[in-house]
Amino acid sequence: MTGAAGGIGLALSARFARAGAAVVMADVEGDALRRRAAELTAQGARVTAVTADLTDPDAVERLADTAFDLLGDVDVVCNNAGVLGPVGQPLWEVPLERMRQVFEVNHWAHVLVARAFVPRLLERGRPAHLIHTASMSAFVVGAGSAAYAASKHADLAVARSLRADLRGTAVKVSVLCPGRVDTPMVHGLTAPPGAGGDTTVSAEDVAGLVWEALGSDRFYLFSNPDAPLRLRDQFDDVRRHLSSPPPGLPPRTPEEAL
Repeated sequence: MTGAAGGIGLALSARFARAGAAVVMADVEGDALRRRAAELTAQGARVTAVTADLTDPDAVERLADTAFDLLGDVDVVCNNAGVLGPVGQPLWEVPLERMRQVFEVNHWAHVLVARAFVPRLLERGRPAHLIHTASMSAFVVGAGSAAYAASKHADLAVARSLRADLRGTAVKVSVLCPGRVDTPMVHGLTAPPGAGGDTTVSAEDVAGLVWEALGSDRFYLFSNPDAPLRLRDQFDDVRRHLSSPPPGLPPRTPEEAL
């Protein structure tokens, strides 16, 4: 469980632990991670805290070694580490170094975790499930959110590629696309127009959604009730730029367009 010191990662850890699963919690924020792990342990959970910089390939490999050494087999990998980065600035004003930092955590760390864990999961040949946390920002982009949205688009592409790569194996892939979630990361944040959506759910709600999807073939996991409307608006915008249907394809009726 990466990004486990707070927010969705902590809620996922708690949800899995309540169900009796042994959980390896990883985060770069070591002090906060150890406090949260101790709180869960006091409640009877079987959790192990591992401080790790997931942008470091060697650290990620050590995390995978630790997880398999402790658990023997890994059934679920939640690739959840993430940062918000600069919000409210147009692309040309975002410092390039800040944008690179967002990509390091939201995209490259997810790539490294997948590369470290998936081959080991395949070697064991047991059913397993890989959860990639992307965002509604992988689909819906508002003003002033270039760094975060671009990194989430990249992670959605990685998840879709993994889904294709792992088709026919025992390893399933899902991409988690929450809208606004009540976590410390967004407290006090005023989302740019079009970026945040109109609904907020709890991190526990998101963890419950993930738990219910485990073992299924559900790929897209949307947590917020306004997701259908937001997605419809986005894809209607794409569709209206299609000047004409491809040759041989009849135009859509109004009923089909709904």
